[in-house]
Amino acid sequence: MINRKLVLITSILMALVLVGCSEKKQEVVQPSEVVPGAVNAKIVFDNDKVNADNIDGLTVGDREVKITKPGSYTFSGTWNDGQILVDVGKESEAILVLDGVNITNTKSAPIYIKSAEKVKIELADGKENVLTDAEFYEFENPQDNKPNACIYSRDDITIKGNGSLIVNANYNNGIGTSNDLKITGGNITVKAFNNGLKGNDSVTISGGNINITAEADGIKVDNTEKAHKGFVNITGGRIKIKAKDDGIDSTRSVTVNNADVKVSVGGQDVKCEGIMSIAEGCISALESE
Repeated sequence: MINRKLVLITSILMALVLVGCSEKKQEVVQPSEVVPGAVNAKIVFDNDKVNADNIDGLTVGDREVKITKPGSYTFSGTWNDGQILVDVGKESEAILVLDGVNITNTKSAPIYIKSAEKVKIELADGKENVLTDAEFYEFENPQDNKPNACIYSRDDITIKGNGSLIVNANYNNGIGTSNDLKITGGNITVKAFNNGLKGNDSVTISGGNINITAEADGIKVDNTEKAHKGFVNITGGRIKIKAKDDGIDSTRSVTVNNADVKVSVGGQDVKCEGIMSIAEGCISALESE
């Protein structure tokens, strides 16, 4: 009886250890809550045309769809040259549902979040979304240096869902924010002229299948001013990184557990002068494909 108990206890402990770097299941996406009275709009692109609901808070131009009120906005179709601009104010939230879009911008970023408390980008189930930015950006003010990513936000941004997203970043970073970047799900492919994922304050990944090809770092965080910022926290998902510089580069801390991260880099797999907490077996070499 004692031997059986010991075997049972040992088996449980071994199972818990193996869970450390296992892959999480597909994300269960709950419908985002929309504030009562907030906008709920659909925008359909048709090459050079934009068909959208005529509502307050949504302005449509030849090369710009501007969102100025909180709510949920669903996008579909192909847009040859344009930008989704979010400017809802520092205390408001917006939800962008990508329901099968292919957006190219020849002068800037396809998605630019100029002002918001936070923005969620939802990838609709079974839909492929492609975003491609310009090789050179044009700024109204020569002193501006933002946006500087194919998807760029001045505030917090979360990417979620079970659909796919392809980011072709020809100018600078792939997905970038001046604050916190979170990814909870999705099949995401990023090809970037500079860094793949760039969060000034932090990058948090808890799920999804992410494939990054970057000319600089795969994932980068560089805030040194705030004591509670400057971290990369990966607690789930499968990530492949091909980078000419470092795989993960962070100023204060890097945590990796319950994830499968494979890297092929010209620099360090993980670069951090602060705290590194990486579960055994979670980071390994990416084999040639």
